[in-house]
Amino acid sequence: MRLRQKIASYLEDPLVERMWSAFRGAGPMRSVSIDITHRCNLRCKGCYFFAESMDDAGEADDDRLHAFIASERERGITFATVLGGEPSLVPKRLKALASAFRLMVVTNGLRSIPQEGLEEIAIAVSMWGDRANDRALRGYGKIDLFDRALDNFARDRRARWYITLPPAPSDDTVEVVDRCVAQGHLVGFNYYGDLAHLGDTFDHRIGFAAARDFVDRMIDRHPGAILTTRYLNKVVTSGEMMGQRWGYGVCGSISVDAPQNAERLQNGNSYNPFFNAYGPDLTAPRRCCVGESRDCATCFDVWAHLSWVAMAIEKHVASADHFFDWLSTMVVFYGACGFIDDTQFRALLPQIAERSRSLDDPRSLPPDCPAFPSPYPAVPA
Repeated sequence: MRLRQKIASYLEDPLVERMWSAFRGAGPMRSVSIDITHRCNLRCKGCYFFAESMDDAGEADDDRLHAFIASERERGITFATVLGGEPSLVPKRLKALASAFRLMVVTNGLRSIPQEGLEEIAIAVSMWGDRANDRALRGYGKIDLFDRALDNFARDRRARWYITLPPAPSDDTVEVVDRCVAQGHLVGFNYYGDLAHLGDTFDHRIGFAAARDFVDRMIDRHPGAILTTRYLNKVVTSGEMMGQRWGYGVCGSISVDAPQNAERLQNGNSYNPFFNAYGPDLTAPRRCCVGESRDCATCFDVWAHLSWVAMAIEKHVASADHFFDWLSTMVVFYGACGFIDDTQFRALLPQIAERSRSLDDPRSLPPDCPAFPSPYPAVPA
C-alpha cells in the first residue's frame, strides 16, 4: 500500500501522470530472448554469439518451433527479443513468432525484413560506432554496411537504430546519428565489450565516461529521437545503481529455468520471473541473455542493465526524482519495443529529455542554449 501511495503522490505531476498512463496502458511485458538461427551473413568482431560459440548449437526444425511457441504462450510470454545469427535470413520463422508475440528483431541491416505478416514488429538495426569502426569491426575493413542498411530500411517506421559505442566515440559518430534521425528513425545506444581482445580504443577497461557524455549530447541534439534516458546511460556506463554494483548477482536477465541460476534466484535481488534466453535449438535455456559463461565484467548490454532497473521500482520510489528516472526509462523501453502507440511515444520523448536535463544539474543547459542543427533535412513521415 505504501508503494501505491507514493506513486499516487508523484502522479500529481502532469508529465509523470502521462508517462504512467502510457506505461500502465501498454499491458504486461513478459519477455524472453530467442536466437532464432545459428546462421549469419557476417561475423562481426566482438559479437557475443560467436565469442560464446553459440553458433555450434543445432537449429530447431519447424515442428520444434511451433511447439516452442505454444509452450511459451502457455507460460504467459507476450514479448520476444529475436536475435541470432541473423534473423532476416529466416523470415518465415519471424512470421511464426510474430503471430504469437510482440517482437523486437535485431538485425545487422544487410537484408531488408518483409512487411507482410511482420507489420507490427519493431526492428533494431545495428551500427557499431562511426563508419570507420563499423567498417573495421563488421565490414571486413572494406564494406560500408551503414549505407546499405539505410537503403534497406528507408522510411520503415518499424526500424530503430542501435549504435554500439566504443569507450570514447569519435565525433564522426554524430554524422551516423544525424543520418538516422533525418530518415525519421529513433536511435538507441549500446556499449562495446571487447570480446575480440582488440585492445587500444576498443578496450572496455578504459571506461565509458566519454561514451556517457556523447550519449547525453545526442539527447540534447535530438531530444525527440533518442531511445535512452540520461539515467539509463549513467547506469550502464558507470555500472552503479542505487548503491549496488553491476554483475551476475543483480542482473535481471537471467534464465529462470536454467539450473545454474538456482542460487542466484535465492540471493534476495530481483529478477524477471518469466525470462529465459534460448539458443537456436529452442530447448533448455542458457544462463543469461548474452551467453552461457560470459564474464559480467565485459557485459555492457543495455537491455540486460535495463532489466536491473526495471526490477528495482521499490528502490526508486524514495523520491520524485528517482521515480521519474525509473518511469522515464521504462517508458522509453516500452516505446522502443512498440508497446506504446508511436505517436504518443514520440510526443513524450522530448518532454522526458527536457525534464531529465533539468534534473541533471551538472549537465543542465540554460533555456536559451543554441540548438545543435543536423546538416541533413528531416524526411517527412
